Amino acid sequence: MSMFSLVCSGQGAQSPDLFTRFPFTEKGLSLKQRVLAAGSLEPDVAAWLTDPSSDPDAVFQNHFSQPLLCLYQLMVWAELESLLPAPAMVAGYSLGELTAYGCVGAIAPGEIVRLAGLRARLMDGAGPEGRLIATTGLTPERAAALDGAHVAIVISGEHCVIGCLASRAESLAEELKSAGARDATILAVTVASHTPILDAAVEPFRTALSQAAAQPLSIPVLAGINASKVTRPEQIAATLPEQIHQTIRWDRIQRRFQESGCRVILELGPGNQLAHMALSHRLEARGVDEFRTPQGVATWIQSTLARLG
Repeated sequence: MSMFSLVCSGQGAQSPDLFTRFPFTEKGLSLKQRVLAAGSLEPDVAAWLTDPSSDPDAVFQNHFSQPLLCLYQLMVWAELESLLPAPAMVAGYSLGELTAYGCVGAIAPGEIVRLAGLRARLMDGAGPEGRLIATTGLTPERAAALDGAHVAIVISGEHCVIGCLASRAESLAEELKSAGARDATILAVTVASHTPILDAAVEPFRTALSQAAAQPLSIPVLAGINASKVTRPEQIAATLPEQIHQTIRWDRIQRRFQESGCRVILELGPGNQLAHMALSHRLEARGVDEFRTPQGVATWIQSTLARLG
């Protein structure tokens, strides 16, 4: 089994210059053109893509960021796939789990981008505006005991992300600190992803996902809710919608990498937060953003795998 695994980033590190941060060639650019020609992006999102300077802050809105990030990651993988060994498994952090199914060829790129746009609309319309709070120094169980707090993502025993209603965010951040958290940072998102606040979005997304043409997976994807290996199309519809309103167990994902012998992790980006998390688990990890060229990524993967032997 390969010691190399791929992880797809979630929202948070996007920027207006997103599509100029990687040296795309015909491989990535032609994928973008196919997605645009298929009408997979909403008209306003497609228009932004042709002129990001017209509204630089739009990329931070859920409606724009979800499909654009999936498109970006699929373009990056189109550039890298032929240069790298096949990963042993792929995982995605939050939104990145949807991209993961595109990277392994289970769902076509245009469908991934279309589903990302639908996912964003359903989440935005599921209920009251929400917030996410990143916190360290406090167990998820202790954080969840506070009124109105839901554990959205577990990263480690004392590192998690809490979801809540927007009206509760500032007071809850202070209460988390009072309860012993070293920090409690309100993130720049407007939905309480991975919490029951988004229950209403789950079944409509499952219906749409079930109608998308899906192929058997040649490379397993790790389900965010429990780190189980997904290898069949019917498992996608069973597990992927659940992460909209259930806790993401990134701690179990990282443990699965270790237990499976995957010691080299590449994060597609944007950003390298997942790579930093993997480093803390004594894994070799870097983000694509850290390299100037696709060949640089390939050289690092190949040399690291050779060194670990």
